[in-house]
Amino acid sequence: MKNIKISVETILKGIGQIMLQESVWTGLLFLIAICYDSLLMGMVAVLSSLIGALTAKICNFDKDNIKAGLYGFNATLIGVGLVFFFQTNPFIWTAIIVGTILSTLLMEFSIRKKIPFFTFPFIVITAIAIIIIKHFSLAVPSVPQNTVVIDELQDFIVVGHAYSEVIFQGTIVAGLIFFLGVFVSNPTAALYGFVGAIFAAAIAHYNHDSSSLINDGMFSFNAVLCGIACSGTKPRDGIYVFLSVVIATYFDIFMMHNGWITLTFPFVLSMWVIVPLKKLIGRVEHITEKPTK
Repeated sequence: MKNIKISVETILKGIGQIMLQESVWTGLLFLIAICYDSLLMGMVAVLSSLIGALTAKICNFDKDNIKAGLYGFNATLIGVGLVFFFQTNPFIWTAIIVGTILSTLLMEFSIRKKIPFFTFPFIVITAIAIIIIKHFSLAVPSVPQNTVVIDELQDFIVVGHAYSEVIFQGTIVAGLIFFLGVFVSNPTAALYGFVGAIFAAAIAHYNHDSSSLINDGMFSFNAVLCGIACSGTKPRDGIYVFLSVVIATYFDIFMMHNGWITLTFPFVLSMWVIVPLKKLIGRVEHITEKPTK
């Protein structure tokens, strides 16, 4: 029973780590939200997180990292993403299994080399898989359905969709449950994600981008991740959130205008700027700090 409990907790933490939360309750709420939109995606989320954890265990990776769910979130995104983009068939199921295994190996490389990959394994593997599948017509593309039609920019609608789109869901209900999942683990992070989504939507709106895409959260879900990742209780954390959202949103707009596959790359790119910046500022402060008597 104890092993089963640990396994379930590891799977749920892997799902929760999609939004950087090492919390069983976050993972459970995320899973409920995914199942609300799609039972198939919910099943794939559990399977992918499980495969990621099992791969790490077989490879004898650090037990604490496994329990923290660090090998589950990229795997979960790959599984749910492929089911989102394509109708399932034997090749898609094979791609999910192979992709989740590869993501686990890349995550271990990231941990050992201390490189902040975040969701980069998911981005690379999913993008390559999409290109190969489409090029060789290995699966029938899915046709996502819009569940809500909105005539004007509404902050709560945008935020709901933004949170929802992080894990390929399309309803406001799923997005609000995702928000609640982050909130029960880290209220500050959830609220910064909320603000980040609104700010990103405002940037896209000012840039005269499609109101439909803005309302659907397509320009804001990367900003949600930026807000969560850079959140904190210090005033400077708000500055980091602001900078990361600006970088992510403008790069998101650039990628979409050029017809590129965006996924969460704008978020990762912004983190590759912010993380070194935070380290640099920390070192400068340490050097200039005067010893107290």
